Amino acid sequence: MLRAIIASLLAVASAGALAQTNPTSTDQTRQEFNIAAQPLSQALREYAQQSGDQVVFYSEIGKGREAPALSGSYTRQEALQRLLENTGLKYRRVNAKTIAISTDAPARPEASMQRTSMAAPMRLAQATEPAPAPLPQTQEQGGGGEQAPADSLFGVEEVIVTGTAVAERTKFDSSVAISTFNAEDIAQQAPSSSADLISAVPGFWVESTAGTTQGNVFARGIIQDGGYRYVGLMEDGIPIYPVFELSFYNPDQFVRVDDTIERVEALRGGTAPIFTAGAVGGTVNFVTQTAKDSARGSVKLGVSDYGMYRGDVAWSAPLGDDWGIALGGYYRTSDGVRDPGYTADEGGQFRVKLDRSFDNGSIEFFGKYIDDRSLFVVPIPLTGDPSDPRGVNGADAGTYSLHSEDLARAGLPVTAAEVGLRGSNLEDGIHPQLATIGGKLNWQFNDTVSVTNLLRYTDGEVRFDGIFPGDPPETGAVFAADLGVAANYTVLSTGAPYAANQLVQNHGHWVVNKEFDAIQDDLRLNLNFDTHAVTFGLYVADYSMQDAWSLGNSILMDVSDQPRRLALPGVTDANGFTKYSTFNLLTDYDAMAYSLYAADEWQVTDALRFDFGVRYDTQDIEGTVRAGSQEVAPGVPTDLDGNPATTYDRGVSLIGANRSTVDEDFDNTGFSIGINYEFTPRHGMFGHYTDSAKLPHFDDVRNGVLQKDQVTNIELGYKASLETLVVFATLFQTEFDNVPFQDILANGQTIVRRAETRTRGVELEGEFQPSDALGIRFSITQQDPTYEGFTGSAAGNTGNVIRRIPKTMARITPTYTFMDGAARAYFTYTYAGKRFANDENSIELPKYTKLDAGVMFDVGANWTFQVTGDNLTDEIGLTEGNPRTDVGSGGIGNIYMVRPLFGRSFMGSVTYRWP
Repeated sequence: MLRAIIASLLAVASAGALAQTNPTSTDQTRQEFNIAAQPLSQALREYAQQSGDQVVFYSEIGKGREAPALSGSYTRQEALQRLLENTGLKYRRVNAKTIAISTDAPARPEASMQRTSMAAPMRLAQATEPAPAPLPQTQEQGGGGEQAPADSLFGVEEVIVTGTAVAERTKFDSSVAISTFNAEDIAQQAPSSSADLISAVPGFWVESTAGTTQGNVFARGIIQDGGYRYVGLMEDGIPIYPVFELSFYNPDQFVRVDDTIERVEALRGGTAPIFTAGAVGGTVNFVTQTAKDSARGSVKLGVSDYGMYRGDVAWSAPLGDDWGIALGGYYRTSDGVRDPGYTADEGGQFRVKLDRSFDNGSIEFFGKYIDDRSLFVVPIPLTGDPSDPRGVNGADAGTYSLHSEDLARAGLPVTAAEVGLRGSNLEDGIHPQLATIGGKLNWQFNDTVSVTNLLRYTDGEVRFDGIFPGDPPETGAVFAADLGVAANYTVLSTGAPYAANQLVQNHGHWVVNKEFDAIQDDLRLNLNFDTHAVTFGLYVADYSMQDAWSLGNSILMDVSDQPRRLALPGVTDANGFTKYSTFNLLTDYDAMAYSLYAADEWQVTDALRFDFGVRYDTQDIEGTVRAGSQEVAPGVPTDLDGNPATTYDRGVSLIGANRSTVDEDFDNTGFSIGINYEFTPRHGMFGHYTDSAKLPHFDDVRNGVLQKDQVTNIELGYKASLETLVVFATLFQTEFDNVPFQDILANGQTIVRRAETRTRGVELEGEFQPSDALGIRFSITQQDPTYEGFTGSAAGNTGNVIRRIPKTMARITPTYTFMDGAARAYFTYTYAGKRFANDENSIELPKYTKLDAGVMFDVGANWTFQVTGDNLTDEIGLTEGNPRTDVGSGGIGNIYMVRPLFGRSFMGSVTYRWP
């Protein structure tokens, strides 16, 4: 149906285009102008209103310059020449709709509008005056091109750099569904993680309750086992590592939010897989600060009621006439909302960027180092009706921790030594230590030809220690009876007896170490013609990874916040382990990826633009795999000590494990066709049809998943930018053909399922400003995520709702500004519809709501004080179930393992900015 709608609209738009004036002749058409003598900035805005052009310029250029009066019949070229007489400025028509103003009229603003004016906001004069923004915005160059802040409602005048090769493309002019967050938006939201920030994007269902890292992002109903499998996470236009998701790896381990982030652009579908390999669900680009025309900086100190102390610093300055520097980062320590009894989070990151401008372009060098450990928050035991759950044994569901100092003291069993991980420490949690360096070149050869090149090298490792839950708790008597032993429990740390009628639980300490290495290069040749902006690109990635896994390592414990280890004769060893490693793994992978892509943005008329894109990806994966088996020979389990009375050390060992090799090649050709049609300067439509695929990665190859994930994404949107309302409404349909998803069960076994899926829905996003003091941002997603075809034993799940994804998501954020703009108060109301934790739709996670709020005060020109409250109503909303046990489950019992929202918390901060 959507395909038919898009085809009809394309036909209508094309017919309308034929009736419009050819853009190549518009400069020769005379029209009436009536512009009074006045400051140049205002004169250019009036020119835009009367001519229908958009005029892009930096505010610094307009300062101190006056424009003469202009009255009479002129071509647009003549009118601009008259207005710019004696100003020392020139203009260049970038495309049929956009004029760039500068001192030397470069083909693109990035070529020469840098050192002398890059700190000044870019202004976008257009035919309709935008409403004033409720909050100031400050954005600069970054990512894939020159970024300009624009004082516009909902940032519709912001120049975006993600999913386009045109430096002057504004958010309103874009043909894709894209959400943006500037520095002020990020500061107000005060996200606890990258995933927490992304949760504000419509169409993205985000599970951000794992802590600082390991968020799960599901784009437009896409089924996956978690992570960012189909959503590319980038910094400054290029990923830190070429793969977005692997077992025990998420890109948010490397991409963190701090005060060096100037803005974030989140693109859903559309051109995302054309410009980023494998980003079939979307791309999220974190754009970092660059140098300004004068030294400036900020220091921010924060403290929370859960023992978090954090400092952020950001500073930039020019270094002479041509060079500039920007640097900063953060450091924090925290007990965590779910306090494990030791420091849950500690560490930080530091980045630096050097750039130099030339007459014909610029060059940039950047680097970042991150050394940060964070607690991996996991599902916890709850009881009662899932719509009104409560903690077991009176525990607080909002602060309960499945980690503890006592569990950390257990260390790891001898089987972990086989993969070199016995020395791992549970208290380290998720611990990335990684460095990345790179550079970016922009070069303008002439008005038509320019080149952009992005290069990044990454090297580091991540150690992942965490408690992974198994089956829900049961009484000690039942647990012992199932194993055929007497229920004689004691608390290991004290030797005190533990009653058999109390609850016990048996969960695993899993540890994984991943070493990363990657070099990536993305080269683009840009050709700018009168009505066509054409890009040819070459992307190359040479990357590797070495894995060491020790999964299982089950520990018997009581059921309490910060649980204690238990001893049960005949079942546990001296440290409380009931079973040693159930799966050990050593791997060494290498991959080479090549991509060729091309895009053409064809401005047919002032109102109509067609976007075309095509991408060819090829990938070669080689590697060796050595995995521990459950048996040394068929029917003969491994018994490490040779004593049949000790059951905990039976099961897995690398003894006798075969070393296998993998060598696989994959390729795909994808394409995208888009339209952008503006009925008036205030109303328009956009749409895309995208056919793309994600190629298999290392874990896929190891598990025998050798088919690419084929995706078709269709979207059709309407946009309006009015005086008090900006709205983007997007219909979408996402179809996946034979998508694999992989679950690692409590015993370490990997289950691979395949299904076809289809999700149809609508996304609504925008801002309503009923008064100068009040702005209301909103996002709503209504969708129908459905399994179209399961294969194998799970075929009966066809027609079910895709697991973990709600049909309804909504978010509304009113902001009230008072004290003459020096203060603002805001709250965010979030609604999450019901979801199912498993494919069988037998485990229902009920709907929930969440309320956050905050207030910010500016004191003078330099100080800002902020207080935020998270989950003010202390809602126990269930965000996900337990992936280790939910597969094939018949439903929720009296006690169940789920991951709820964090409990109510507060944080305060003070920021000092200079000059």
